[in-house]
Amino acid sequence: VNPDMSEEDTTGYVPGEKVDMAKLAEMDAEDESLRKYKEQLMGKVDDAYCPTDDPRRVVVTELRVVFEDRPDGDIVYDLEKKDGLAELKKTPFTLKTGCHYKIQVSFRVQHEIVSGLRYVNVVKKGIIPLDKSKEMLGSFPPRQEPHQVVFPRRGWDETPTVCGKFKARSTFTDDDKQKHLEYDYVFEIRKTW
Repeated sequence: VNPDMSEEDTTGYVPGEKVDMAKLAEMDAEDESLRKYKEQLMGKVDDAYCPTDDPRRVVVTELRVVFEDRPDGDIVYDLEKKDGLAELKKTPFTLKTGCHYKIQVSFRVQHEIVSGLRYVNVVKKGIIPLDKSKEMLGSFPPRQEPHQVVFPRRGWDETPTVCGKFKARSTFTDDDKQKHLEYDYVFEIRKTW
């Protein structure tokens, strides 16, 4: 367990200059193959999703805990609902010792490309940090349909010492060090569902 649970900078990495989508699309416009390649990566500039009433660049729409063997199926939190984050924080979910699951996050990118989107999750039991996981999600173009990322399979040991109540904090940031979302949630690990 890493005792320093803070976000770490990637040594030596410097993000490139920020270029808006229209300018990026215009660059090398005479090269047909490059134009098609950029359109495949970014979509058409005219199709970029830019709602005038919502300035956010990343909107996390859903958090899903995908289980291999939970009798009641997956646990889904709709984060687009007005009280979605509050529900996530106050409604603990249960994990069974020895179960395996994946976390699936759906999010929408708006206005501009988001570069180097990453996810950090810190789990604590009481005040003691137990686990920190980091996932580089990648770079994404703006579009109305949500992007979806599934994190690698996880699990908790089948030992009695693992049982109990846990608090966790998840954070989404990007190469510009912009914090797009941070939320807390609680869960319990028990011997039974």
